[in-house]
Amino acid sequence: MGIRKTIAAIACILFASGCASQQIKLGAAPETQSSRKPNIILIVADDLSQLDLSTYGRSPKSIPTPNLDRLAKRGVTFKRGYSTASVCSPSRAALMTGQYQQRHGFEFLTPEGPDGGGHGLAASQRVFAQDLQTGGYRTAMIGKWHLGSTKDRIPTSRGFDQFFGFLSGETAYADEKSEGLISVTAPYVGKRSFARNADWIKLFSDFADDANPPKIENDEASYLTDLLTHKAVEFIRSSGTEPYFLYLAHLAPHSPYQALETDVSRFSHIKDPLERTYAAMISSLDRSVGIVLNAVEASGAAEDTLIIFTADNGAATYMGVSDCETLAGGKLSYFEGGARVPLIVSWPRRWPSGTNDSRNVSQLDLAPTILAAAKIEAANAFDGRDLTPLMVPARLAEAVHETLFWRTGSEYAVLSGDLKLLSNTRQGAFPWLFDLASDPRETRSLTFERRSEVADLQQRYQDWAKSMKPPAWPAKQVVQVFQCGRISFHEQ
Repeated sequence: MGIRKTIAAIACILFASGCASQQIKLGAAPETQSSRKPNIILIVADDLSQLDLSTYGRSPKSIPTPNLDRLAKRGVTFKRGYSTASVCSPSRAALMTGQYQQRHGFEFLTPEGPDGGGHGLAASQRVFAQDLQTGGYRTAMIGKWHLGSTKDRIPTSRGFDQFFGFLSGETAYADEKSEGLISVTAPYVGKRSFARNADWIKLFSDFADDANPPKIENDEASYLTDLLTHKAVEFIRSSGTEPYFLYLAHLAPHSPYQALETDVSRFSHIKDPLERTYAAMISSLDRSVGIVLNAVEASGAAEDTLIIFTADNGAATYMGVSDCETLAGGKLSYFEGGARVPLIVSWPRRWPSGTNDSRNVSQLDLAPTILAAAKIEAANAFDGRDLTPLMVPARLAEAVHETLFWRTGSEYAVLSGDLKLLSNTRQGAFPWLFDLASDPRETRSLTFERRSEVADLQQRYQDWAKSMKPPAWPAKQVVQVFQCGRISFHEQ
């Protein structure tokens, strides 16, 4: 399927879904029961800031995202939603387990290569998809996995009935020579060439109920974001009345910076070609959300579908994309721009709609929330909480977490209420203490003014660190990153 054919297929999906949705409004309401197990859709973007989205409306560089706006109107937008790491694979390890990744030694990025050097999320570590699968859910993982590529660590060995996507950390959006594709080189990485058929960045399809190994997919021309969306809609449509769990993990807007010319042309007012392409990639991501929403509405199960949208970490501002002004830092740092991520949750039957929530919540909360919604007992003990009971009016003032922690090698952070401690022992500098209520851009450290609170947060971190495991593999390198006017050192 080429890029033009992909666009045509997506248009057909949009048209068909819109018609079906209209029929639902005009005809009899589909039969639903409050006791029915909800369908669950988890959509994860890659390297995306809250500031990139019109839904959050805080940045002059925000991209119009009408479909995410639409999702937000159906649910709750968390203003302080946090990932557990500022890079891809450790964050995804926590997302899939509901536990700090340090509990199982997944502290650093998996090494590059066909099998990640044999590393990844340990086969003995249960992920919540396995609980859903054994609890009667149809399960599919579509998109970026990045948690290991050996036979015992691929998605179909971890609770997913089917998989379509890539096991590595990145791939091409389409062949660079494809008609209608625009590729822009980011200054930080220099000239890089990506092809989906190159060694370990292939696309695969795989099914758990056969004895065949993952099959290599040779569709080089289809634009990746649209292709993954098409596969997701196929899964939704094939589910019938069975409850399903769809994990749709997009690469967008992670590098390489490639977008469809039809999307780029809509942002001609943006002068910089890199920023223009980045905006087009986010727009295609938003289009994907809209197509998924249409498919859910067409199925007649919109009220009973729990939909979560988030990202694995903040934007790669060191690449020259996104906004450095409204929040400090980005990917590879634990400033708010790196740790704070978009988080929108919609479940019309149980959650309020059109609501903003400013409490500190974590992606650690998603696994327990999902399994509780499915009425399935978890095999894991979680570090997060089921958020649903906290969404009732009487509990909206209740804190979700007393303290949240981050660690990557010598770098760590602690958040309690509005107080945030940042420290990097490698630099040998004093820790920074910020009050996010009065200083959301983290420009003024209060370390020497509020020493007792610094000591308290340091002690909390030490107590937490004692319960964690050391890294299961060493950091590949220490990266000095200059972004948003600051220099930070990050181990990966």
